[in-house]
Amino acid sequence: MTEFIPPYPKRHQKLLNPLSLLRLARNDLLSVWSEDAFNFQFMGRKVFNQHVFIANHPDIVKYVFVDQNSNYERKSPMMRKALEALLGDGLFISDGETWANRRKIQTPLFTTQHVIRYSEIMVQVSNEMCATWEPQDGKNIHVLPEMAKLTAEIICRCLFGNQLGIEKATEVVSAFTAYQAAIEQMDLATFLGLPSWFPLPGINPKKAEEAARRIHAVVDDIINNSMEHDVEGSLLGLFLEAAKDDKYDPLTKIQIRNELIVLFMAGHETTANTLAWAWYLISQVPDVEQRIHAEIDSVVGDQRLPCYDDYSKLVFTRAVLDETMRLYPPVPVLSRQSHREDVIRKRAIPPDSIMLVIPWLLHRHKQYWDKPDHFIPERFLPNAPRKINKYAYIPFSIGPRVCLGKYFGQIELVLSLTALMQRFRLCLPQGTAVTHECRLTLRPKGGLPMRLEKR
Repeated sequence: MTEFIPPYPKRHQKLLNPLSLLRLARNDLLSVWSEDAFNFQFMGRKVFNQHVFIANHPDIVKYVFVDQNSNYERKSPMMRKALEALLGDGLFISDGETWANRRKIQTPLFTTQHVIRYSEIMVQVSNEMCATWEPQDGKNIHVLPEMAKLTAEIICRCLFGNQLGIEKATEVVSAFTAYQAAIEQMDLATFLGLPSWFPLPGINPKKAEEAARRIHAVVDDIINNSMEHDVEGSLLGLFLEAAKDDKYDPLTKIQIRNELIVLFMAGHETTANTLAWAWYLISQVPDVEQRIHAEIDSVVGDQRLPCYDDYSKLVFTRAVLDETMRLYPPVPVLSRQSHREDVIRKRAIPPDSIMLVIPWLLHRHKQYWDKPDHFIPERFLPNAPRKINKYAYIPFSIGPRVCLGKYFGQIELVLSLTALMQRFRLCLPQGTAVTHECRLTLRPKGGLPMRLEKR
């Protein structure tokens, strides 16, 4: 099979000094690493007034995220500050009793039985996108916004039981893009030991707040409209029913909205990014594209749409998507804050230290992967010669805080890509340079323009 090394940021010859690291990291978290970072197992340094550690070995990842989760449960101050305007006290950035209570309410929403029902929506929406693509045969489309509209519509119908519509989908996609552009990537106040209210140059929280309000307005409108109709069977209906259970703390309307926004944003943003990256990678390796087409034709054919039962049979398609998330992890940096003192590899971890687990480094680590920068889907096939350590591959995180919608997302990725690839292929125009942007999530920069062609 043709070997392909997709582009990645230039790696520095040596570790950057703290000031250079912070300067680059505020705009792009992937541009700060040296070549050695893809070899080391555990590192710690003091960046101004903040102790920062990086767990970069499967055993240490397990220790931090599983064995000692109670000590490293809390998201870092930077992550909380970055998302607070949008998510409030939502599940993704909450901790302690608040997190435990919300997690218990929402876990039953993603059982296999529910996901099977939602898989029909995934395929239906993907088929509708195929219809909108028909008249665009031979034209260029921007793949990332298209995938974002697709996944926003899917999660909206699963959440609320009704359609989002192109206008609202576009508004949400646009607002979240604006939000990511406006937030601080690295909170300098935390590192410098300054109070959170201290003004810093180049920071404009008003833009982030404005983008958050745009998203809140759309979601509030959907919730209000949904309340007037039968929401039975939707995630909203299941959530409201579970929230009434007297064994849980009652939730306010705003708290319900916060949790729905967590589900909405997590359910569309990261999935859309992965689909966009997958289209790019597939387009660059004809052998891979042909093999996926052959598998789809064999498993599904061209006389029906894919369904939930096809998921387990689409082995190579799943491997391509797994390899996509290895090379381009949806959330490339996972940050936590230690609650109490600890010791790892004879290094003292003071309370309130920042503990980073970085899938971008872990997934390309030279000790855990053969040809780590190559696109090799075969490494995820059942008969692959090297078994993958589950703590070296964590696109959905791992441990008690593993992504609640992991299985939902896996089914959505495979069925959506299959439904679209049944009828279309995407080609990268000659001379197009593909690069990334990384703030909260890892996206292809510039929307990824590609030429749409019917199969």
